[in-house]
Amino acid sequence: MVTTRTRFYGQTLDVQHHSAPTETLAERRQRWSTLLLQQHYQPVISEVLDQELPKHVTSAIIDSTDRISHMRECTLILASAPLVFAAALDGSLIRRLSIDTDLQKEYAVIQEQAHDQPSIYIHLLADDNGVAPTPNQYLQIRDMVQDYLAQGQLSTHAWQLDNITPPKVSIAASAQGHRKYLHTSNRSSIRVDTLRRFCDGVQARVSETPTLLRDTPFSFPPGECGYSRNSHLRLLQHRARQSSNYVMNLVEDICTYLHRTRRFQQHFRMHQYMIYLIFRPAQAAIAEIFCSGLLQVWVENGGGFNAYPAGRSVATARRVSLEKWSAHETWVRQQSPVDANMRLQQERAEEWNKALEWKPPVVAEDEEMAEASATENTNNRYACA
Repeated sequence: MVTTRTRFYGQTLDVQHHSAPTETLAERRQRWSTLLLQQHYQPVISEVLDQELPKHVTSAIIDSTDRISHMRECTLILASAPLVFAAALDGSLIRRLSIDTDLQKEYAVIQEQAHDQPSIYIHLLADDNGVAPTPNQYLQIRDMVQDYLAQGQLSTHAWQLDNITPPKVSIAASAQGHRKYLHTSNRSSIRVDTLRRFCDGVQARVSETPTLLRDTPFSFPPGECGYSRNSHLRLLQHRARQSSNYVMNLVEDICTYLHRTRRFQQHFRMHQYMIYLIFRPAQAAIAEIFCSGLLQVWVENGGGFNAYPAGRSVATARRVSLEKWSAHETWVRQQSPVDANMRLQQERAEEWNKALEWKPPVVAEDEEMAEASATENTNNRYACA
């Protein structure tokens, strides 16, 4: 979060542009990234909350009707976000971290602070150069998932996929239908349905891509987003496949298998990053919800591997003392341009409110009507005389 920027830009943009029904995932993310680069927070926040809050109507974690509070926290998130956060939003994080020394220094500070401060982390699917799969490669991954889901017939690849990473699955168990990423105590219908939604999402994302671009890497790598009080530990758990995301893990194993069998020249894998440090207890749930929405990491649209509403597993935030939260907020205010950026948002809001201070000239109209009426009465008197 260490940076010298204040992020004031002189560029202009039509912030009244609204999301069209035919807008693709890539177009939406590019538009949001451009708006945020120019610090037009409100339209982006409104769009993301419009998409995400309806998922939490029955939630006991957040009040989906308290839109003002959520907008305030989202504004604070954007105003205090590090450059790493912006790079994640524009799809360049993996590549830039390998060459940008300023970004590397900032990220080292974030990693150190995250030992003590709750944070938002992400996984991005790409090769070691930060290149995401192409739409046609994503279809090959989809086909492997569909083969893995096969029931009542032998899967061509299930046993190989289930033995890419521990724990191993015996060939006998595989022949009997056991699938590591589908079974809990038994074959899980919920997991099957989720993976089918993932397959539908991949098809949807590919279908919205022009045919001529389907061998061009995605501009925005498929991703996963989560919250943790200790992201270092949580990311180690993900890497060890402990209490992890089975959609993401299956896809990573498929990519390894396709690389080993030379169907993919590149080795796509999940790259882990911490992108935002939470500094207020009210941010924990909404930060995961908002960041997941910004990154469009949902299985339904082919954007990633998150299948369940965000912000529901943030109980550890309550274990952070008020003294700690106060220290985190002080640190963020010292190390980020949050105060300057919030002032800019307030100035823009005040300017807009002043622009809306318009009232019809009711009094002037009344005076003109009275004058016209008096003139008419005078004329009538002369006529009678």
